[in-house]
Amino acid sequence: MIILAGLASAHAESRRTIILPEVKIKDVTLEEAVAYLKQVVKKLDGWDDANINVIILGASEEQKRKKISLDVREIPLRSALDHIALSVGMKVRVDAHAVILAPATQSDEILTRTYRVPPHFIQAGSAAK
Repeated sequence: MIILAGLASAHAESRRTIILPEVKIKDVTLEEAVAYLKQVVKKLDGWDDANINVIILGASEEQKRKKISLDVREIPLRSALDHIALSVGMKVRVDAHAVILAPATQSDEILTRTYRVPPHFIQAGSAAK
């Protein structure tokens, strides 16, 4: 099973898969759905001290307002997050310290750009007023 690495880093067994016994939400917003999942995890035995960091990046107003419904049992947390994100046109990316929900159209690539500047670029720039 896929686990969320770093999802519960405060917990001694953070590499364990988090299985939610039940997810039952109806007509809630993205933020409400995420808050609900965080509460469900805190109520699980052995996860009461877990702090799940979920960051919602670049959600449009339409995505924030869209209503989400999900009624499932015995589902991994990652799958629940995937279903919620997909229902509003977002995707889930797991970072070392957080779960990031970002628009599905956003690239995961890191771009590196190199700019050539004159040797005294910084000195000349600081003198300009």
